[in-house]
Amino acid sequence: MVPHFILSDQTLFTNPELFEFDYMPDQVLFRESQLAELAFWIRQGQEEASLVHVICRGPSGCGKTTSVKHLFREIEEETDGIVPIYLNCQTDQTPFAIYYGIYARLFGKKPPRTGIRAEKLVSAIAQAVPDRTSILLICLDDVQHLVQHDAVGEVLSSLFRMHLDFPECKITVITTTSDMQLDFSRIVDLPVSLTICSEEIPFPPYTAEEIREILFLRVREGVLPGVISSGVLDQIVSKTEMAGDLRIGLDLLKRSVLRAEHEGRGAVLREDILLAYGDARLLHLKKKVQGLSEEERAILLRVHLLEERGGGGLISGELYGNLIEEEEIAYSIFMDRLENLADLGLIDLRVRQARGKTDVILPRYSREEVEGICKF
Repeated sequence: MVPHFILSDQTLFTNPELFEFDYMPDQVLFRESQLAELAFWIRQGQEEASLVHVICRGPSGCGKTTSVKHLFREIEEETDGIVPIYLNCQTDQTPFAIYYGIYARLFGKKPPRTGIRAEKLVSAIAQAVPDRTSILLICLDDVQHLVQHDAVGEVLSSLFRMHLDFPECKITVITTTSDMQLDFSRIVDLPVSLTICSEEIPFPPYTAEEIREILFLRVREGVLPGVISSGVLDQIVSKTEMAGDLRIGLDLLKRSVLRAEHEGRGAVLREDILLAYGDARLLHLKKKVQGLSEEERAILLRVHLLEERGGGGLISGELYGNLIEEEEIAYSIFMDRLENLADLGLIDLRVRQARGKTDVILPRYSREEVEGICKF
């Protein structure tokens, strides 16, 4: 079959922004129950005297951020008396940065970046809320990034303590995290935690059928007819499900279409997907590695080093024995770090029965890829 070539100044996209990570769809598919739960607890925060903390927990690329932003947009458009404030903890990683962002959104102007203490910002926010709104609704997105700076406990305790110090200041906090082990009850001050109504909303990974439906709609609205065939879409869905992150599929679509454009073709071929997948995987890897602590990054590098030397599945006990030769670390802490790597999709942990339960560690990326990203 002779391929159909396009002119160099033509594009295969009709709506390219549909494939950007921060695109906000009019409807959030397959997250209706999570949206309903979020809305319910926000109402509870308005109606009850108790403080409300909603935890949205699930792996990367499963709709947590999109769901919260979608609900915040509806609140801004249709609800009076609530000020929704979204903060990305990947960029705002310190208590001062968090308070600075809240202050700027609440007052419509930025406070001085120097010469003002964090405590003063918190006090100004707490005193202003009763006059400006009935409730302050704050989302700390990817809150696990605050853990690396030992800031989670301070930030959450300060926010919830506002209500204790200023009873008319109502506040609801939504946190999203891909850290499946993060226990908020251990990091918030005990007197504060006793006043909080905490609710967790799980966000499971999208199924293959759900991924296909979401990507199909983006393709239908975002590129010209015939650019992505049904077979090509199936291949992208398969790789997206394998990665466990919907953003991989969106990036694959975008990169494969751009590659077809570059070659002057009017349709995406299998080779476009294969070449684009390498780029998408490394982008995915880079973002996940950036969120790791130094200790987790060291474990990930050691996994690849030992797995390559052994030539087979690496046993968790073997990795721990090798690690404690250089670092004193409790086995429970070691396993927490290892399980976080698994939750992020950087490794697989497979349980094997051999004189008791043991974990076999299987890398999901090559040593060259991991070392290239970790040491960049």
